[in-house]
Amino acid sequence: MEYTFKNVTSMSFAWPIEPFRVEVAVPMWVIIGYTVLVPTLSLLPSVGPFNEKRVLQIGLLLTVGAVLLASSRARCRWLTEVRRLPSLARWGLSLVLVGGLLSSLRAPATFYAFLEASHFLLLFATAGIVAAAVRRAPRQTEQKILGAVALSAVLYAVFFSVGYGMHLTYEEIRLWPEGGTNYVNIRNFNHYQTWTLPLLGGVLLAIPQRWKAARGGVFGLVALWWALVFASNVRGTIVAMGVAAVGVGLLFRQHAKPWLLVQAVGLLAGLGLYYLLFLTEGSGPPVVERFSEGGQYSKRLQLWWTSLEMAWASPWLGAGPMHFAWPPYRFATAGSPHNAFLQWLAEWGVPSTGIMSGLAVWGGWRWMDQERRASEAASAASNGVRVALVASVLAAGAHAMVSGLLVAPISQIFLVLVGGWAWGRYQYEREARSETSTMTHVTLCILFVSGMAVVGSGLKDLSNVDERRDALLEAVDRHRFSPRYWGQGFLHVRDPSVIKQAHQRKGTTVESR
Repeated sequence: MEYTFKNVTSMSFAWPIEPFRVEVAVPMWVIIGYTVLVPTLSLLPSVGPFNEKRVLQIGLLLTVGAVLLASSRARCRWLTEVRRLPSLARWGLSLVLVGGLLSSLRAPATFYAFLEASHFLLLFATAGIVAAAVRRAPRQTEQKILGAVALSAVLYAVFFSVGYGMHLTYEEIRLWPEGGTNYVNIRNFNHYQTWTLPLLGGVLLAIPQRWKAARGGVFGLVALWWALVFASNVRGTIVAMGVAAVGVGLLFRQHAKPWLLVQAVGLLAGLGLYYLLFLTEGSGPPVVERFSEGGQYSKRLQLWWTSLEMAWASPWLGAGPMHFAWPPYRFATAGSPHNAFLQWLAEWGVPSTGIMSGLAVWGGWRWMDQERRASEAASAASNGVRVALVASVLAAGAHAMVSGLLVAPISQIFLVLVGGWAWGRYQYEREARSETSTMTHVTLCILFVSGMAVVGSGLKDLSNVDERRDALLEAVDRHRFSPRYWGQGFLHVRDPSVIKQAHQRKGTTVESR
């Protein structure tokens, strides 16, 4: 695949190429390791699928923070990436951080508000590390990212195949996804698919034509991914891929055709594979019935309406980070509104939402327009990667408007990986100043130490997981949990006064399953 990225780095983007330095290599390998292993393997089965992915994510974030604290060179490279941002963007991000801290101070569950604000700070720091790696060694970094995505999909394909074989051998083992997915909810797996399905198309187009076996294997992964989309009866991923296909088609025109063709043929092959694996002998997957219950859309609208009510009550600073999961606001059926925009609006306030939305739309368009212009002079292979990256961003953005992508641990890591990759590819008109003051380093270290301390302290919740689960089940008339930061996401459910407020609050209803 080496020649694929040679074109990427030699066209209109004059990227410097140098080998990984240790201060960038360590966090990058940790991120890649998480991307490859955690979607499939259960490394901490005792804490449950959702919680183990969160615990490992916290370990990743603390590792990145430790590297940035220990290495002045790593901080300089991270600061260089931030300094490259337009001053308006830097001021906007600073205001969002200050607003989040003020919102956390006035929130009812102050620790958990600071926990989410600190978590997002470390996610941003990790994205900056990815951007620095891409800018300094674009060919190596992109090979590693695409290789990690492909290997991650291979591991899950093996996991699925073993489970399917056991289902055929032993009658008591149920068909996927009822037979086990390594996810607390199939929708979390669909988030993973939304990020990776577009990128798998880019991997296939990046492989040389003469490597027929490798190309056939990756196409098999694309087809399997589509088959599992149909088997899980998901709408969000299908809509997201539709948005991505339309978006890259309008943006790249003829340069998007190879990627669109791969996805179209993969979809058709996936339909055939779905019929072969799941619908033969008249046995459809039970998940179809479970996730097709009536009232699904009305419940989603109720969640969104609750977000608007929270934003109306606290328009400037919001209810506080993570406070959609504060029981007195409403014991909803979920710990988040399943909409990234409305979640930020309810919890961080109108000004912060306006800044973040403006930066995302403006920055995203500037980057995608630059990719479009670069595609005119690039090779078909490099354009395949380019289109796949843009498609992954568009698909995830669309899916985040109808699901909890901003909440799930694996999805957050892919946000860091893909977002940092896009950030590192963007070429600024002016280079940033290389010198940084001692005060800047001191301030940054204080922020990282504080964020790491709060995020690390969040691990204490693992000691009372069972108690919090039991307390929730006693407080509500349903038998499923509502993930947010942890698998049971509602805050302070063991505090009788909080539960009393939740039930006494005007308009609050205890919803049945």
